[in-house]
Amino acid sequence: MGPSARRLASDLALDALVLAVAAAHVFLAPYAKVEESFNLQATHDVMYHGWDLASYDHHAFPGVVPRTFIGAIALAALAKPLHVALVFLRVLDSDESRGTKMGAQIAARLALATVTVAALGRMRRVLRSAFGEAVGVAFACVVASQFHLTFYASRTLPNTFALALTTLAAADWFEAHVERTSSSSSSSRDVNVSVDARDFRAVFLLTASFVIFRCDTVLLLAPVGAHMLRTRAFSLPQAVNWGARCVAACLAITVAVDTAMWAPPSETSDASGSSALWPGSEGIMWPEGRVFWFNTYENKSKEWGVAPFRWYFTNALPRSLGTWTPFVPFGAAAEPKTRPVFLVALCFVAAYSFLPHKELRFVFPALPLCDACAAVGVVEAYTRLGSRQKRVSKKRRDDGRRKGSKTSDVETKKNDERRRKNALGVFLLLGVAAVAVAAHAVFASAAYRNYPGGEAFAAMHAAETRARLGRETPTRVHVDVAAAQTGVSRFGESVFGPDAFVYSKQEKGAFVETSFDVLLSGEPHVPGYDVIATHEGYAGMAFSGRRLGVFGVGVVFPWLAPRTTPAIWTHRRLRFETVSVPDEAEETPDGAFASKESEGGPERGARWSTERTETERET
Repeated sequence: MGPSARRLASDLALDALVLAVAAAHVFLAPYAKVEESFNLQATHDVMYHGWDLASYDHHAFPGVVPRTFIGAIALAALAKPLHVALVFLRVLDSDESRGTKMGAQIAARLALATVTVAALGRMRRVLRSAFGEAVGVAFACVVASQFHLTFYASRTLPNTFALALTTLAAADWFEAHVERTSSSSSSSRDVNVSVDARDFRAVFLLTASFVIFRCDTVLLLAPVGAHMLRTRAFSLPQAVNWGARCVAACLAITVAVDTAMWAPPSETSDASGSSALWPGSEGIMWPEGRVFWFNTYENKSKEWGVAPFRWYFTNALPRSLGTWTPFVPFGAAAEPKTRPVFLVALCFVAAYSFLPHKELRFVFPALPLCDACAAVGVVEAYTRLGSRQKRVSKKRRDDGRRKGSKTSDVETKKNDERRRKNALGVFLLLGVAAVAVAAHAVFASAAYRNYPGGEAFAAMHAAETRARLGRETPTRVHVDVAAAQTGVSRFGESVFGPDAFVYSKQEKGAFVETSFDVLLSGEPHVPGYDVIATHEGYAGMAFSGRRLGVFGVGVVFPWLAPRTTPAIWTHRRLRFETVSVPDEAEETPDGAFASKESEGGPERGARWSTERTETERET
């Protein structure tokens, strides 16, 4: 196998490692929370409704602020053939055999994870070219051992779509910077042409990320652009000209697509489809412009909570980077080439810290940059602990001993000391990696319990589909806010259409009067309904332990485990029966008393019955 083939095999193996971790999160936690709902529902609508825009979910539930459809359209284009392929390979069940469209949701998330991992793979290859194969391997291992980056790689957040673009942009910018500042065997003209192409592409990708997906990533473009101007990658007139063209192109794309997608259906145009939280959707629509206005000018994002300035540095980043955190500044200090990467990440997070409302997902673009510095730091730490020193060969040691050479004895002692340092370095780095993987497992065990609504929705469909055998009327299902925010999506709905299930998310009204058959609710008691299932959700972490026999002695091994508490209750509507008092009743042939027919509602002696039909009892 030649060098190029070995390099290709190495690239595929390392990317497959990261993708396997991300895919495991998809299969173990296939549901989505409310933050992901817009892009997830939009992807569903593009895949299953196509040009029937009137059936799209956003007309009924527009959300607090509008979001672009560009990511959902692109994701649906990738997910649909992937879903067909995975069903053909029997990795996923078909919609018909599953009864819901959850297989398509898994395919959509796998497609997004593949895009994110491909962007991270591009960054890894740039690091390998700049610092060697060891740094590339270290970067893949660092990323795979971290929970947040791999878990959110498939989540349909606007931040994840922006993450793919910002990571590709950072890779182009850093590769151009390294090539521009290092000695190259190629001619200066060739270097300038290639560097200019990568710099232009980096600016365009960053512009697309903030104009289309996340307006706050402009805070990343600012330090990157300043570095380009300082290193003369662009002159100021070139920067202004190219930046304006990028903004105009991205604005044209998002305004054209989103104005069409957000326009209210013709039959409801009089209602304008507007929400009380943001202006109506008629006219020109630039979603991220409205998000910027909402978050920055009106500063309404603080209604979702505020955190101190230091929160990203003392909580979010250490939690995400885990045990690799100390290697980030160490890598930047040890290798001058990584300092621009470190400073860009630092400036981005510091600028974001001035906004009062803070969430980890807001600083996703900084994570690959920090991981790049950490990978360099890991290799540098290993190198400084003695691995780069040549060892004295066994033959040379034997020759020295026979000759009584004092010099050889000194070299042997030094070599033994280096070997001990090298073993210590390997042991310490393996320990850091082991703790990182353990923390990954703890975070994952907690995250998997965050979707009781999705689990309840799936269990309800499985039970009701069996109970519906022979029934002609559809099952009317109500989903309340608590369930909708913890995993319920349109992908989880039945594939058999309104003839089988009818869904509602209305937040007001009496359930009995509206005749819902099943409720998915965050309330344990609903008048007129009986609880038939309870699903638990995450309620914090606690130390647990198990007593195991070790050499005949019972030893308790403690570990950190998630606590759960009942979160979503599935209620079935009670069947109403009337039972009259005996003097007003007629005796039936079997000796029981049955009430007379009445058109007026509950009579004296009425009762709620939880009895089920024979088919329902079987479930």
